[in-house]
Amino acid sequence: MDQLLYTVSQCCRLIAIGRTTFYELVARGEIPVRKVGNKTLVAAADLKRWAERLPAVKAGKNDQLARTACSHELVP
Repeated sequence: MDQLLYTVSQCCRLIAIGRTTFYELVARGEIPVRKVGNKTLVAAADLKRWAERLPAVKAGKNDQLARTACSHELVP
């Protein structure tokens, strides 16, 4: 069974952002959270929906972002 809920720390690692940015996204309503006692959790489906809503970036020939992104291999 796939993991259904992630902690804040796990989310930050998965989407490569810091805690401050994560909580800013939560405050803006972009990522919904759930509470179990004092623990803040994010549903995997909500995190995936958030990622899918991110705009795609079209890069030109001289775009540093494109060169940087292509030079890093993603590891699942």
